[in-house]
Amino acid sequence: MTGTEQRIVDYAAEYMVKNGYPPTVRDITAGLGYKSTSTVFEKLVKMRQDGTINYIDGSPRTLTVPGCCYVRFNPDREEDRDDGK
Repeated sequence: MTGTEQRIVDYAAEYMVKNGYPPTVRDITAGLGYKSTSTVFEKLVKMRQDGTINYIDGSPRTLTVPGCCYVRFNPDREEDRDDGK
């Protein structure tokens, strides 16, 4: 895995943990400071071919990283809070 690919995996995993859902190509582009989504998309295609990541063509927010999981958390939902409010 190249350094850029590792940065994408790290960013995607961190994004999923923080937000509870996967990033879009635009999210990754902005988060890593790229100017063009096509650069990131080309990397994602190669990474999927290599088995580093997976996603569903044409569907936003379907990126998955094998071995990485995240839990959807919404602090506004009573069942997700542990503060007793």
